[in-house]
Amino acid sequence: MKRLFRICLVSAVVLFIGYYFLHTPFYWTGANIKMSAEVPWGSTGAQASMKQLAATGANVGMLVAFAWQEKPESDTPILGNDSQPDTVRQGLRDIRAAGLTPILKIHLWIPWHWAGQVAPAHPQIWFDNYEKAIMPLIEIAREENIPTVIVGTEMRGVETVGDWPSFVSNLRAHYAGKVVYDTDGLEQAEKFQHWDLFDAVATSLYTALPEKRTDRLAVMADNARRLQNLGKTWNRPVWVAELGIRSGKDILQRPWLSPEQLKVPVDLAVQKMALTEWRDTLTAHGITGISIWCWYTDPDDGGPNNSDFTVQRKPAASVMRRPMLKF
Repeated sequence: MKRLFRICLVSAVVLFIGYYFLHTPFYWTGANIKMSAEVPWGSTGAQASMKQLAATGANVGMLVAFAWQEKPESDTPILGNDSQPDTVRQGLRDIRAAGLTPILKIHLWIPWHWAGQVAPAHPQIWFDNYEKAIMPLIEIAREENIPTVIVGTEMRGVETVGDWPSFVSNLRAHYAGKVVYDTDGLEQAEKFQHWDLFDAVATSLYTALPEKRTDRLAVMADNARRLQNLGKTWNRPVWVAELGIRSGKDILQRPWLSPEQLKVPVDLAVQKMALTEWRDTLTAHGITGISIWCWYTDPDDGGPNNSDFTVQRKPAASVMRRPMLKF
């Protein structure tokens, strides 16, 4: 009788697990990780921060590295001082040591400008120099067996230039992993015509959201359906490489604004609410990867008095963990 009971119990558990995985879509979660000035990669603080990120249930750590240029029209991007190869290598190792899958994510930094405002005077020269600037990091990714490199982020000003095929081809000649690009929003992702060169459709999402829950969920569902359709059109998996909103009051309709642009009282609940709703809506529509903006190498960043984007030491960090099955 006891043996029969054990068999029935084991069978029930197996059926439950099977039902769970059949009815819960596969996806990974992670965070965009920025190096804090006082807590560099390789420090005990950075290593502790990576362990904290892994403890949230995240699968992926995206190391944010920077290329830099003086002004939008410059043709000569170079590698940022805080993103030199040895620094990036150490960061990728710290991420992996914490049990996370490391991804290298390259951004363009233009002082006093957003990356999307890049407008080189000579686009072909710019692409050649951008390739030269980031190639040392591509080599690091190859040497460290990093599975994916996001080779550009939100560079709207050069997205219609014809140099993408040769640029991507040259990178692939040095690196056998997945190559991805991240647009700055859904509309730009729909306009971008080079997804066939990349291994995923990826975009940032900082969509204005209504206060009313039913209206908010409808906006999220519309975004998710359009992303799902984009993936089908290009036959690519879809990632949200940046999903962010601050832990601030009255921020839903302006989720892209930084603390420097808009000062608001802390509201931890709105950040958790919005990110959780986004996660559930996006994954229900087949989006396979979500990376939250953002996380810092300083393990003491964030916290209950912080109104910035980071989810560190905040209730919103729970969005990283796969939710239990809902009946």
